[in-house]
Amino acid sequence: MKRLALASALLFAACSRSPSPSGQPAQPAGEPRAAGAAPVAPAAAYVSAATLLRREATDAGRVKGPGGKEISNALATLQRGERITVLEAGEDWARVRASDDREGWIRRSAVLEGDGVVEATVLAAADVFDRPDLLAANAKRRIEPGTLLLVVKAKPPFSEVNVSSGPNAWVLTDRLATGEADVSVAKLGEKARWLARNGKPEEAGQIAALALQTFPGPLAEALVAELAGPPAEGAAPGQER
Repeated sequence: MKRLALASALLFAACSRSPSPSGQPAQPAGEPRAAGAAPVAPAAAYVSAATLLRREATDAGRVKGPGGKEISNALATLQRGERITVLEAGEDWARVRASDDREGWIRRSAVLEGDGVVEATVLAAADVFDRPDLLAANAKRRIEPGTLLLVVKAKPPFSEVNVSSGPNAWVLTDRLATGEADVSVAKLGEKARWLARNGKPEEAGQIAALALQTFPGPLAEALVAELAGPPAEGAAPGQER
């Protein structure tokens, strides 16, 4: 199992198109720009929370299309942990390129920027610290196994991690697992839990089953059990719901 190295961080190459002569990405012709947004050098980033990729930088459900007819403003739902390229940034919105090369706008609050962000998870419940000090242990907060973590800073023997809810937390670095299989299960778990929260339990179960089939192990088994829920009342031990 691969563990997070204290001496280095993984750098991600930004997927970028050819810049304009000024060195900044060109604004597509006719595309609305968010108020206060400015082009930036294309930079790799992560989605920190599930969010809509929108045609225009507005929360409106529908916008005017090329022919003047109203069309859906939503292009796709980006999940926590997806890699994106930031092309333009403002106070509230950022124009980004998704992994399928579609470009659109997402809330700036859902963008985790910074070089050297590392994907990780934990294989057992991990203690949380409010600061990188053993005396700053937070007894009311723990990180559960299989949680997708985005490591933003290392301060041995601690690492600062972005979590899906609440503020960033500090954990002991040796508790982090960065192996591809473990992180992949954590990513699929994010998608499965999002589906479950949004009233799609069958699809959530299918994602969990995919995790178990592709990356068998304790984390995937726990995810399947979590989404299956408690046995139906009166069911015999081992009987599925």
